[in-house]
Amino acid sequence: MTAHAFWDRTAPKYARKPIADPAAYEEKLSRVRALLRPSDRLLEIGCGTGGTALRLAPSVAQLVATDASSAMIAIAQAKLGPDAPTNVAFHQAEATDGVAGGPFDAVCAFSLLHLVDDLPGALDAIRRQVKPGGLFLSKTVCVKDANFLIRAAVPALVAIGVAPPVSALSAGALTDRIEAAGFEIEDTAYLGANRLSPFIVARRPAV
Repeated sequence: MTAHAFWDRTAPKYARKPIADPAAYEEKLSRVRALLRPSDRLLEIGCGTGGTALRLAPSVAQLVATDASSAMIAIAQAKLGPDAPTNVAFHQAEATDGVAGGPFDAVCAFSLLHLVDDLPGALDAIRRQVKPGGLFLSKTVCVKDANFLIRAAVPALVAIGVAPPVSALSAGALTDRIEAAGFEIEDTAYLGANRLSPFIVARRPAV
């Protein structure tokens, strides 16, 4: 099963699924908000059903959110009712695509980089969409840092269609890839009890 087919099929269930660690999720949002300015234009790549984008929208001037899954984007767009922030737009796009309106003051990619087929290509596209001096914020599952049982289970879950295709990254390799794409790492943190998903703050150099 392709990644697109998996996420299109999973989208309704994904939309109903509760957040696994609400405290860690709120901490992530707080950290992101603290790094943003009211005048910023923000791009979120891999936005899923749009929940995070809608929570962050009041902190910025404009937010564009993309996902490769058309089913995910359809659910996100359905959330743009009369009570939703008016500065949000959802579009279907691959992680390696350029997005109209860039470059942006900041780009976010949460729970995404371990799922892309072409990580160097995705990171290069992200760098091109971040203004010089702008931020790239990510939180990525690093399966290679998990214990043996988890590492062994992932391929089996992918094979039976329970999990999407996943790249077995380590935190060290992820950091190396982000730096190789032209970013400078400013901070790395682990939120909540999860020690497999580093929250990384990176900046594109101003010059």
